[in-house]
Amino acid sequence: MDPTSLARGAIRKEPGGRLGVALCYPNAERLAMANLGFHAVYRLFNDDPATRCERVFLPEDGGPPRSVESGTPLAGFDVVAFSLSFEDDFIHLLELLDRAGLPLRAADRDQRHPLVVAGGIAMQINPEPVAPFLDAVLVGEGEELVGPFLAWLRVQAGRPRGELLRELARLPGTYVPGLYDVEYAGTRAGAGAGAGWVTRFQPRDGAPERVVRRYVADLSKVATSRVIESPGAQFGDLFLTEVARGCLWGCRFCAAGFVQRPYREVDLPTLRGEVKKGIAAGQRVGLVGPDTSDYSGLDPLTCFIGDQGGTFSPSSLRVDAITPLLAGRMAAGGERSITLAPEAGTPRLREVINKDFSDDRIVQAAADAMAAGMQHVKLYFMCGLPTETDEDVLGMANLAIRIREEVMAPRARVTGRMGRITLSVNPFVPKPWTPFQWQPMHDKKCLEGKRKLLTNTLRPLGIDVDFMSPREAALQALFSRGDRRCADLLELAHREFEGDVGRALRRWPHDPDFFVLREAAVEERLPWDFIDHGLTKAFLAREQRRGLGARITPKCAVETCRACGLGCADHPELKTGLPVVA
Repeated sequence: MDPTSLARGAIRKEPGGRLGVALCYPNAERLAMANLGFHAVYRLFNDDPATRCERVFLPEDGGPPRSVESGTPLAGFDVVAFSLSFEDDFIHLLELLDRAGLPLRAADRDQRHPLVVAGGIAMQINPEPVAPFLDAVLVGEGEELVGPFLAWLRVQAGRPRGELLRELARLPGTYVPGLYDVEYAGTRAGAGAGAGWVTRFQPRDGAPERVVRRYVADLSKVATSRVIESPGAQFGDLFLTEVARGCLWGCRFCAAGFVQRPYREVDLPTLRGEVKKGIAAGQRVGLVGPDTSDYSGLDPLTCFIGDQGGTFSPSSLRVDAITPLLAGRMAAGGERSITLAPEAGTPRLREVINKDFSDDRIVQAAADAMAAGMQHVKLYFMCGLPTETDEDVLGMANLAIRIREEVMAPRARVTGRMGRITLSVNPFVPKPWTPFQWQPMHDKKCLEGKRKLLTNTLRPLGIDVDFMSPREAALQALFSRGDRRCADLLELAHREFEGDVGRALRRWPHDPDFFVLREAAVEERLPWDFIDHGLTKAFLAREQRRGLGARITPKCAVETCRACGLGCADHPELKTGLPVVA
C-alpha cells in the first residue's frame, strides 16, 4: 500500500525486525475512528520504535482482514490486539479471527499463530463471555499496560507458547484465561440451588487469584487526543481530546463511573496545547470525559477555545451544569441541539439511580439552550429501572410535554418555527461493577408495554420516541452479565447462524433468563469477581440498598474519601480537582 494514500496522522513503519501488532476494532472503520481509546492505544504501541502497530477493521466486502497501513493479513502479525468497548462486537471478534484463518479458541492455537490479546472498557467490566477466544486480557488503562507488555514480549520472544503464557500471567494487570479452572451452577430452574453462580474459579501455574486493574494515578500531563484524521468517521469533524477520566457522581447503573474510578483531570496548560492542534487543523474541539461539566477548568478552557477562534462540543454535560453562559458558548460554536440526560422520568426514580435534580431544572436547561439560539432538544432516558412504575414512565412524557409547551411553543410563536423534541429510550441493562449488578432486567413484554405507553402519549403531539429493541437489549444484558458458557453461544451463532445470536439461543443448552432476568444474591460469587478494581462488594451492596430506598449518595470527595475501597484519601499522587489558573 502506498503510504501517501494513508489518512493524515496514520503511522507507516517498515517491518525491519520490528514486533508487528495488529490493533483490531471488530466493527466498521467509521466507528473505530470515533473511539478515542483506539487512537490512544494506536499511538502508545507506535511510540515504541521497535514496534509497528497497524489498524485492522471488520472488512465490509466479506474478505480476509488486512491492515490499513500496509495490507498485511491478520495472521502475518506477531500480536493481534482487540479493542473491545461494546458487547455487541463480541460476535465480530470471532468473524475477524475466522476470516483470517486463525483458530477461534486460544486452546487450539500454537507457536505458529499470533498472540491474541484484548483490552478496552468491555474487558475491564467482564471479559468472561469471550475469555476462551483470548490468550490474554490487559485490564486497565493503556498508558500503564502497553509499555510493560511490549518490554515483556521482547524478553520472552521464542519461548514455547504455554511457557510464555504462564509468564505473561505474572505481568501486573494481565489475565490469562487458560490458566483458570472454572465451574458454574446450572442455569435451568432449580439447578444448582444454593450453590451460587461460580462454584469454582481456581488459578493454576502461578496465575494470580485476582487481577488488579492498572490505571494512571496522575493524569495531569497525559495528553490523549485524536491521532488520525478520519472525516468519514462518526464525529469526524471534531478534534477529540480527553479532559478527565473517572466520574464523581456514582450513578448506580453506570459501569464506567465505577471501574474508571478515581476521578482524575488533565491540567489546563496541557489541554490548551492540545486544543491548539485542533484549531490549527480547522476543526471543532470535542471535549471528552464521562461528565465534561465536572472538569474544574471548563470555564477557562472554553474561553480559551473561543479566544483562539475555535469552537467546541462537549461529550456529556450534567443537566444541572447547563447555564446560560455555557449554552451561549455552545450555540456560538454551531450547536443546534441540546442533549439532556435525565435518565429517569420522575425525581423519585432519579434518586434511585443517584441523580439529584428536579423536573424544573431539566426544563430550565432546555430553556437556557433555546434562549442561546439552539433549536432542538434530545432527551436520554432509561426504561425498566429498578422500582420503576407507570407513573415514572409517564414522567418521561410529561417532561417532554413541559419542554414543548413552556419552552418551545412560546419561542415558535416568535420565530415561526417549532423545533424537534426527541426521546431516546434504552432499556435498563444491569452492568457488572455497579450497585445494580445484581438486579434483573425487565422482560420483553413489560418493556413493550412501557414503550407503547410512551409512544401512545407522545406521538399525537409530534414528539418522536426512539426506543431500543428489547430483544437487542436482552442480548446485551446476556453478554454483560455472562460467563464462559456464553462463548459456546457465540461460536454456535458464528458457525451455524451467520452471527445471529438470537437464532442460536434455541440450540444453546443454557437458559438466558438465568443471566438476564434473574436477581442475583449479593453473597453469590460472580463471574467477574476475579478482577480487582479496588471497589468492595460491601460498598456496592450498600449503594444498591440506598438506591432501592431512593436515597442520594453525595458525589466523591476524592481528597478525603475511603468509602468505596479505593482509599483515594491515602493516595496523594492522585491529581484531581486542582485549582485552575486561567
